[in-house]
Amino acid sequence: MFKLTLVTPEKKLLTDTEVEEVVVPAYLGELNILPNHAPLMSTLGIGILKYRLKGESNFKSAAMSWGYCEVNPTGVNILAETAETADELDRERVIAAKKKANEMLLSGRLSVDEIIKYQRKMRRAQTRLQLLDEK
Repeated sequence: MFKLTLVTPEKKLLTDTEVEEVVVPAYLGELNILPNHAPLMSTLGIGILKYRLKGESNFKSAAMSWGYCEVNPTGVNILAETAETADELDRERVIAAKKKANEMLLSGRLSVDEIIKYQRKMRRAQTRLQLLDEK
């Protein structure tokens, strides 16, 4: 067992919460963190964070986009740009955001920076929908 802290600039989702396992969306793939994991620091990408609370068999999840993950001997600290649980999401707003991002990407009138921006928006919307569908 170890402790998980998950914070964003706007809120604290978890603070020193005892967990048995954490799966984070690292920049180049998922990291599965178990007790006694080697210390590390990693950047995170857009994806679903999963964690299993002490004594439970099912995972809880949150959609997150970009951040940092630190694994140390006492636990895991995650600082994310955004992190949301399924209960915080509005399906209609997520679908509208995905539709807008898709329309912008198909418009053919974006700069390279705007293409990257709307690709990220599309990935965030897809991740949020994935989380809602798992609920």
